[in-house]
Amino acid sequence: MEQVVDPSGVIVRIHYASLRNFIFWSTLIGLFTDILTIRVPVGITLFDGIMIMNLILMLMLGNLVRIPVRILSIMLYLAVSGGIGILLGTDTIMLAAKEVLGISVSMLYAYYFFRMIGNDIERAFTTYSTIAFWFAVIALPVWVASCIYSREFIRLRGLAAEPTAFCILVLPAYYWYAYRYFTFRVQGARVAVFTLAMILADSTNGFIGTILGATLLLSGRRNLKYLFAVPVVVGAITTLVYISSPDVRLRVDDTLRAVVRQDVVGSNFSTYAIMSNVFVARQVLKESPFLGNGLGSHPLSHERFLAEIPGVARFVRAGFADLNAPEAASLAIRTLSELGVLGFSGELIFVFYFHVGGKGSRAAISNAILVVFFLKLLRGGHYFPADQFFFIFIYILNHQLHKLEVPSILRRASSRLQWCP
Repeated sequence: MEQVVDPSGVIVRIHYASLRNFIFWSTLIGLFTDILTIRVPVGITLFDGIMIMNLILMLMLGNLVRIPVRILSIMLYLAVSGGIGILLGTDTIMLAAKEVLGISVSMLYAYYFFRMIGNDIERAFTTYSTIAFWFAVIALPVWVASCIYSREFIRLRGLAAEPTAFCILVLPAYYWYAYRYFTFRVQGARVAVFTLAMILADSTNGFIGTILGATLLLSGRRNLKYLFAVPVVVGAITTLVYISSPDVRLRVDDTLRAVVRQDVVGSNFSTYAIMSNVFVARQVLKESPFLGNGLGSHPLSHERFLAEIPGVARFVRAGFADLNAPEAASLAIRTLSELGVLGFSGELIFVFYFHVGGKGSRAAISNAILVVFFLKLLRGGHYFPADQFFFIFIYILNHQLHKLEVPSILRRASSRLQWCP
């Protein structure tokens, strides 16, 4: 307990441990609240409110200190990108400012949050995994109720905005519990719940993430039988999903047809969302390959090149021409369009540099987050959803802790070798 004097001179007793616990739990639970959005022009989520409130509380705790140079450099780079786009007429002040502000606040919040908990990523990640499990458990009765109400099969999404969003939120936890089951034979029931939820979500992107996770899990075990099992398991899962899910089959067939024909004639809406934005990004890269059109500029680029998309007339008539235009339907596509080859290369370098390979819990946490990074590059186009920088900072800190642990492991191994005959 500590004593703090407020401006009116009244002594207020604040239990700092309780405040820290409140910030910790509200942040972790807030990761799963993106569906709760206040409908205003900029769309404020519940997590935005949690961030503002908790930043004030962390200020009271004295947790807000000077901003690291690396974070300031990233913020400056993003601001310069938007500024160049504005000067060239390919971006606007509102679009650029919204993204710069959103990314900066989210990044700073994650930095201060992990600093407050002493960079205890194990506690943060295992707590997230537990909440994700109950998030999946709750999704099952919600799915049953939805199917009964609609009198037809409804894809599971639980309390998320859509099935793909549900999969993105729970995939790292799914991988973590699968790793623990295959390594220690524990928490098999949780793996079963996640598996059932993934099947009922019937999401192409969820299945892709699951297949990638299975590949990483099996290939990381450094056992010959598991290495031989990788192509068999991956091939079997891919074939089973393609045959048993009409929705997946439709999207795969339409996407392959659109790639071969280079048009969106007859495509489903999901395929149109991806391929139309691919076309727009390709046109942008022809004009500005290195820098793109500036942070936040993709909606303007989409509007500018919309009429040139082959086969777009049907979607214009249906009123879906701008489907996923604000976020480009994919983080990779949006980054290429707005930040060019430079920005996209930075993302890839980040993912590979901070990845932890090998065996053990550090590698498992790294692979769990790598799966969701891949899925976000493929299909999630927003720069700062609630979970984004939470996973980014765990990925970075996990790598840094791994680097600190490796020398001590080598020293212990060296001391043991000295006593070997």
